[in-house]
Amino acid sequence: MKKVLGFLCFVLLFGGLIIYRWHERVAAEGEVPPAETVPVEAVSLEPFSFRDEVSFSANIEPEEKSAVVCKVPGKTVLKVFVAEGDRVKEGDRLAEVDDSLLKQQILQAEAALGRASSYSSTVAADFERISALYDEQVVSRRQFDHAQGEARIAGRQVQEARAALSQLKIMLGYHIITAPVSGTVLTRHLDPGDTTSQALAFILAGGERVKVSGAVPERLFTGVKTGQKARVGVDALPGRLFEGEVSRVHPSLDPATRTGRVDVLLSPEGVLLPGMYARVTIGTGVRQGFGLPLESVGRLAGTGESVCYVIEEGTARLRKINVGAEQENFIEVLSGLEKGEQVVYTRSEKLRDGVPVKVVEK
Repeated sequence: MKKVLGFLCFVLLFGGLIIYRWHERVAAEGEVPPAETVPVEAVSLEPFSFRDEVSFSANIEPEEKSAVVCKVPGKTVLKVFVAEGDRVKEGDRLAEVDDSLLKQQILQAEAALGRASSYSSTVAADFERISALYDEQVVSRRQFDHAQGEARIAGRQVQEARAALSQLKIMLGYHIITAPVSGTVLTRHLDPGDTTSQALAFILAGGERVKVSGAVPERLFTGVKTGQKARVGVDALPGRLFEGEVSRVHPSLDPATRTGRVDVLLSPEGVLLPGMYARVTIGTGVRQGFGLPLESVGRLAGTGESVCYVIEEGTARLRKINVGAEQENFIEVLSGLEKGEQVVYTRSEKLRDGVPVKVVEK
């Protein structure tokens, strides 16, 4: 009996020891180690001068466009003197059209003018003679009036012949197509052997500058004024900016799109060409605001909302904020943050909402 009781006591003691050890281990595993304090740099809202800007994208165009047409349709093109991209000066020959028929007409008109002039001279001499005889009362009034009428008719015939010849010579000039302005040949629609029509023959790009014309939304349109400076970038020259100026603000809005057109002129600097895709930014003014360094502001995945970590009693707290313009590595904070509040500047993978932080010097 004593052996049985002793064995039972041993079992109870051994089992109790096992249970005690198990409870200790469970308690140890259930303990949460204290969170690691993350060292961070801190910033606060800073006053900053923000530029108000308007942006749009459009193709570069010539400052001026001149459409050149041939004024003598139905003629054969003999020569074309320019190709697309060529520079021309005002008055330079662009093309020559067959004028052989017109030259024959001019010869005929010159002959007609000669005959009319000769006849007019003869009639004028007769009138002078009859006029003298009339003064001496040798001829009748009827003879005098007839001679005077003949002289007047002959004079008008000379004028008409001279006008017809002049018109033909003007038409002869139309057979040489010339540049109305100095510039660059944008398009050419004529080739030797073509038959002319009243359609476009050439388009010339004139002016020393190029133009970018774009649409600005109604809410921003009133802030754009003639003379404001603009920055222009082109996809073909990444990283390079060109300075321009607002040359025209169109006086009305497009009722369909609720946008207004703005023209910006700039120097091509030998590299900007019509047809290049440009991005234009116009500075419309400067205002004072408060901002944070861009590095201190992030965005929530999925929603894209702007957030930052605010330091509250040694703890990082994630907070949503409303932001505005970005400029020179600064971003404008419109609401959600008070002046004097500390914001985490440095970002760390260890940084989470509620994590203890310690501010260190930059």
